[in-house]
Amino acid sequence: MHEYRLSPSSPFNFEQTAALLSPGPDDSIDVFDGKRYTRLLDLDGRMRLALVSSLGVEQRPELIITLMNGTEQDERPISRVLSRMMGMDQDLAPFYERCRSDPHMYGLSRDHYGLKAPQRPSPFEVLALSITSQPGSTHFFRASLSELAQRISYSVAYAGHTFCAFPDAEALAVCKPKDLAVGAVTSQQAEQLHSLATCVASGDLDLKGLARRPLDTLLSELQGCKGIGPLGAQLTALAGYGRLDCFPTADSVLRRWIGRSVFETDEIDEQTARGWAEPWGELRGYAAIYIYAELLKDGLI
Repeated sequence: MHEYRLSPSSPFNFEQTAALLSPGPDDSIDVFDGKRYTRLLDLDGRMRLALVSSLGVEQRPELIITLMNGTEQDERPISRVLSRMMGMDQDLAPFYERCRSDPHMYGLSRDHYGLKAPQRPSPFEVLALSITSQPGSTHFFRASLSELAQRISYSVAYAGHTFCAFPDAEALAVCKPKDLAVGAVTSQQAEQLHSLATCVASGDLDLKGLARRPLDTLLSELQGCKGIGPLGAQLTALAGYGRLDCFPTADSVLRRWIGRSVFETDEIDEQTARGWAEPWGELRGYAAIYIYAELLKDGLI
C-alpha cells in the first residue's frame, strides 16, 4: 500500500465532483460512498486500485490518495489520470464571473460551489455508457456496466467489496454480442456495444485522433458509430474529451430544466436550448455540469 496527497486548484468540491463520476456506492467500477471515491485504474496494463478521500475544504482542498496495490512510482501516472477525471487543475473563476450576471445560474454556482467538470478516463467509456443509458429511465450519469464488468473484467477484492476495471474495447470485441447482454444491457445494446468495441479495437475508429478535430466534426464522426445518437456524441465530447465548449442540447432533462427555470414552460426545443447556451461560449459545458449536479441533487437523474 502507498499513500500520498494532492492539492487541486481552489475552489474544489470533491464530494460533488466524485458524485458525477459514480452511479452509486453499490457500483463495482466507479464507487463513491459519499466520502471516498474508489476506482480500479489501468496504467498501460498495470491495474491499480485507487482510493480518494478529501482532507480539506473548498478553498483549501487537499486529497489523500491511497494505492492499495501501488508504489511511489505510480504516483505521477495515477495523479495525471485522477487530475483529468476530477478536473483538479480547472480554473472556475471565469465561469463564476459569468454566473454573476445570470440570475438562474448564479444560484447553482453557489449551491455547487467548487464543482469541477469531471471527465472519464477515455472517450470509449462515455460512448459505451451512452449506449446503455435509457432515455426516461437511466440517465447517462447513472448508467453502469457493473454487472458486465464482473463477468469479463479484471477485478480485485477489498474491504468486502469487489472492484472491477471498466470493460475496454479489446475485452468487449472478443466477446460474442449475446454474451454482452448482461444485467440491464439489452440484446440491441449488446450488438451496439460489440460494434463500437470492434471498431475501436481494430483502429477503424481512432478516438485519440478525433480529439484534435473541431467540435462539429467530432460530433459528426461520433454519430457515425452504431448506437450513438446526437446526445451520445455530445456527452462524449463533454465528458470523454473534456470539451467544455459543448452543451448537450439533445438531452431532454437539460432542456426541461432550462424551460422551467428560464422560460416557465415544461418543453423547449433544441434550437431554444442552443440559443440559451450560446452566450456562455467556451464555458457552456460548465453550465451543463452545474445543471446536471442540480438535477442529481433533486433526484431527477
